Amino acid sequence: MSKTTLKPRKLPPNLPKPAAHPSGELMDTSKPYTLPLNKEISLSRCIGPYTEVDRKLWATLVAHAWDDLDKTSVHEVQAQDIARLFRELKGGENGSAWIIASARRLRMSGLDWQDHEEEGTVALLSGLKINKVTGTIYYQFSDFLIERLLDNKRFSRLRLHFMIGLSGKYSVSLYMLLEGAANLRRPIIELTVDELRDRLSVPNGKLEKWFDLNRFAIDPALNQINDNPIAAGFSVACEPILKGRKVERVRFTVTKSAERLKDETALKPKTPRPRKTPNDPGAFVLPTSAYQQAKKAAPGFDVYYLETEWRDWIANKPSAGNLAGAFVEFCRGKYQGSKCAGSLSRGCH
Repeated sequence: MSKTTLKPRKLPPNLPKPAAHPSGELMDTSKPYTLPLNKEISLSRCIGPYTEVDRKLWATLVAHAWDDLDKTSVHEVQAQDIARLFRELKGGENGSAWIIASARRLRMSGLDWQDHEEEGTVALLSGLKINKVTGTIYYQFSDFLIERLLDNKRFSRLRLHFMIGLSGKYSVSLYMLLEGAANLRRPIIELTVDELRDRLSVPNGKLEKWFDLNRFAIDPALNQINDNPIAAGFSVACEPILKGRKVERVRFTVTKSAERLKDETALKPKTPRPRKTPNDPGAFVLPTSAYQQAKKAAPGFDVYYLETEWRDWIANKPSAGNLAGAFVEFCRGKYQGSKCAGSLSRGCH
């Protein structure tokens, strides 16, 4: 049979309306494609037999299904079409057997998320069926994951064609991490070396010294980005921060390319700006001292990322008065909550 015999289930009512939509053409490499992926999802570390090629394939499956995410629960794609796309962008195998193997790993992998409102866990694919005769892949996402994908008020606009073309085990993870910083008010991510190893999914016992981590993971990835900032959408500077003679933290500063800024201006909706609330995110700038206090209140957290969560949270609250103090207390609450949970919040490293 060439068609799936499953009757698509009904999707939950009142699904979120996406704040941003893809641009470009997924299967046409001459029209670079961007995917506005919910930031908590794009920055989460996935659990299970999950490889970097699986991360690329999963984003491609999401992109392929995007227009129908809120309409149907079963999506289909030809394995040969995906194989051709990856071959054009990355080179490699002519067959599509690797796609089937990767899709099976996605079925067995999941991700956790946590923000100031909720936490949850989902499988990357909730269902998978493959027609061996036609090479058609049928796949499903769970209702919870569809809801998170569509709720992309805070998103990382992944340049999917560029991401597929990346080489190296850690390059995809680092690219997604840096893309998550590109739209921050302060496009900076600062992590301890151990946090960075965790975010890149470095196996225990591997690349434990900064010299090795930088040589085999960081440098190769940054070279690919900085060698082609137009395709990547940004360039990045890496600054090791010493404590004594030892590298304790790493600071990445992202600078958008001129071409990207032009594209983003064109993508912005032409709608009147609403009246500002007392705590409107664009109405105030935090002093440097607030960031210094926040780092002490939430050691190990990326306070610049926490700032984006706090601004969204406080925007519709009554006037906070001392906004800098409110920000510090928000960060302190995040840190204390993570201690109670026994681990750092996944979206806030």
